[in-house]
Amino acid sequence: MIGYADLADDEPIPTEVFVVWEGLIGLPGPSYTEKRFRRRLRWNRASRSALDLFEETNEQAVGELWRLWQRDVNVALVTYLPEELAGDLAVRVDAESIPTSRLVVTTPNEMARLLTLLGTAHIFHSLPEHTLRYGPRGIYVHPRHCELMGQVV
Repeated sequence: MIGYADLADDEPIPTEVFVVWEGLIGLPGPSYTEKRFRRRLRWNRASRSALDLFEETNEQAVGELWRLWQRDVNVALVTYLPEELAGDLAVRVDAESIPTSRLVVTTPNEMARLLTLLGTAHIFHSLPEHTLRYGPRGIYVHPRHCELMGQVV
């Protein structure tokens, strides 16, 4: 398995889930529109202004992540934001005490490829347009029904 080369043969491979930040953890505020978001990214990619459009944090989803974390499940937070915003997102994740083992900055297609290489991983997302992209490992979770994450793993 990729990333687990240092485990002994008899050690179990840790369970890992990927959680997409946009729309599931970071909720867009009332001023969010896709056009406004793209415009802010285009004019100043290193600015927090695009990240600030995701005004709220889904506390129900964070609570479910803590329950997974207590069951020794590695939680990797995935973002499709540009790499320039990854540092600001990491600061926000730390400030809001979201339990994550790592932050993955990628694209939806690259994430789908990674999931095929990792045999036991699942990805939780709230993007309906990505429902078929991840195959059987992609699980659509509505932001109001985050308890599904705990039932799957």
